[in-house]
Amino acid sequence: MAVTLLEDWCKGMDLDPRKALLIVGIPVECTEAEIKETVKAGLQPLCTYRVLGRMFRREDNAKAVLIEFADTVNYAMIPSQILGKGGAWEVVVKPRNPDDEFISRLNYFLKDEGWRMVDVARTLGYSTPTENMEPEGLAQVKPPVLQPLKESMWYRKLKVFSGSTFPGPGEENFEDWLEQVTEMMQIWQVSEVEKRRRLLESLHGSALSIMRVLQANNDSMTVEQCLDALKEIFGNKEEWRTSQFKFLQTFQKSGEKISVFLLRLEPLLQRAVQHSSMSMHSTDMIRLKHILARASMATTLRGKLELLDQRGCPPTFLELVKLIRDEEEWETTMAVTNEKERQVGRGHRASGRQVVVEATVPMPQAIVQAGPFSESSTQTFPEGAVPSLKRRRLPLLLR
Repeated sequence: MAVTLLEDWCKGMDLDPRKALLIVGIPVECTEAEIKETVKAGLQPLCTYRVLGRMFRREDNAKAVLIEFADTVNYAMIPSQILGKGGAWEVVVKPRNPDDEFISRLNYFLKDEGWRMVDVARTLGYSTPTENMEPEGLAQVKPPVLQPLKESMWYRKLKVFSGSTFPGPGEENFEDWLEQVTEMMQIWQVSEVEKRRRLLESLHGSALSIMRVLQANNDSMTVEQCLDALKEIFGNKEEWRTSQFKFLQTFQKSGEKISVFLLRLEPLLQRAVQHSSMSMHSTDMIRLKHILARASMATTLRGKLELLDQRGCPPTFLELVKLIRDEEEWETTMAVTNEKERQVGRGHRASGRQVVVEATVPMPQAIVQAGPFSESSTQTFPEGAVPSLKRRRLPLLLR
C-alpha cells in the first residue's frame, strides 16, 4: 500500500510524514530530468519542497518519488494526481482524521485572509481572554473556550449515492445512505442552505440530476423536502412489474406543459428501471420514446426529438428538460409577438376606416345644407336620420 510505503520511508529517514508526500505510478523509462520537470510543474506553486529519493515498486512496475515540504501538507491545495509522462501520477499523503483536516484547512484559510482563530471566535460572539496576546503566547494557551466553536463547525463528508441499482466503488445503497444523511442532518448546527449544499455534494448520477431539476423548479426546497422526494423515487419497494405498468400508463394531462409532464414522469421511470439491468443509454431511449408517444407537442419540437430517436442518440434527462423548455420559451415568445402584430394590424385597419369615414362625413352635411333646394328631389329623409354613405362614397372617390 502506498500510504504504508510513505510512512515506512519517512521513519527510515526520520521525517515527519505530515511534511512529506509520495508520487507513485511514474513510468520506469522516465529520466530524472523528466521527473523533476513534472514535479516542478505540479507542486512548485504550493510551497517550497525538495526531492529526497526515488525507488522502484515491483507491485505496480513503476517508480515512486519521495517529496519533503518545508511546511506541513496543505490538504486543501495538494492535488490527488499530477499529469506526467504516460498519464496521471498519483499523489499520496498521510491521511488525517476529519477534525485535524478541518482545522488544517481552517488555519490555512485564516492565514491567507490575515485572520486569527480568536478573530473568528470574536466574530461569532465567543469571548476569550487571549484576544490581545501575541501569537507566541497564544500557542502556549489551551483553547477550552474555542472547543464549542470546533464542535459546532465539525463536518464530515456524507457517503455517496448515485441512484444506481448496483452501487459502484465508493457508493452506498439508498437505505444506508439515507440513514447516515438523516443522522448527520440532525447533528449539524449549520444553515439550511449549507445543509442543502452538503446534501448535493453526496449525490451523483441520476440522483443528482433529478435533485438539480427539482431545486430549479423550487429553489426554496428544504433538506427534508429533498429527502422526501428521493424517498419517493428511490425508496419505494413496490413490485417491478407494477412500476412498469404505472410508467407505461402515464399520459400527458389536458393543458399540461411537456416539461411538467416530463418531471412527473421521471420518478415513475426511475422506479420502473431501478431493479433492471438496463444501461443509462437504454433508460434515456425509453424516456424519449415515451414522450414522443404520450405527449402532444409542436411540430418543430417533435421533429427534433424524432431525429434524435432515428439516430439512436437519446438526450439525457437534463438535456431533454433543457431542450423542451427552450422550445416552450420560444413558442411563448412567438405567441406574444404574433399577438402584438395582430393588435398593430387591427390598429392600422381601424385607422384606415377612420380616414374613409372622415372623408365621407361632409357629404351628409352638404345635403343638409342644401335642404332648401331639396324640394325638387323625390328622396326624403326622416327627421334626425342619417342618409346612407355607401351610395355617396363612389362619386366622392371618382372625383
